[in-house]
Amino acid sequence: MRELDKVLDQNEKVFWEGKPKFWPFFLSGFVGAIFGLIFLVVGGIFVVQGIASGNYFFILLPHFWIGVGFVFGMPIYKALVYKHTYYAVTNKRVLLQKGLIGRDFEMVDFDQITNAEVNVGVLDKLFGGGSGSILISTAGTFTYTRRGPVQKPYTISNIDNPYEVFKFFKKVSHAVKTDIQYPNKYRPKTNPGYGTDYNPNK
Repeated sequence: MRELDKVLDQNEKVFWEGKPKFWPFFLSGFVGAIFGLIFLVVGGIFVVQGIASGNYFFILLPHFWIGVGFVFGMPIYKALVYKHTYYAVTNKRVLLQKGLIGRDFEMVDFDQITNAEVNVGVLDKLFGGGSGSILISTAGTFTYTRRGPVQKPYTISNIDNPYEVFKFFKKVSHAVKTDIQYPNKYRPKTNPGYGTDYNPNK
């Protein structure tokens, strides 16, 4: 259910909106399944031994339930949250709607964006007809651990025509940033900085 209007400002205009393609979005939930299978195998050994001996202590084994969570939990979550997942590019920012029970919104102002990239994965190729994801980084998407900085970008996941949407997003982002930094009232008609050729011999 689309509920983006709940967070739109009065004069905010939506230039583009969309939602993920279901199959690549859903199947991406199985990415952690390999990790979960390891826990299931370890827990499964104890389960078999417990059943064989008539003991059902395996119900309390954390390995078993962690494995179940990784293998089945995320795909189930993806399936349930899909109908509430929407994305929009407005004249002010990027909006990401999600949430299972209540509606959650993430908002990324254009002037806070430090980097963006487009990614078309295997699942997009096989099940999404060439869908893809746009990853948006800001200063706030970096967290620091003992192993160094870890990036968790905002993600517009598994959308149709990712390259076209990415180019449009970059165009709008650049225009909005320019207006913020150089308002039209103060922008010169000509700017010698644009198109300047660097000559190392000068």
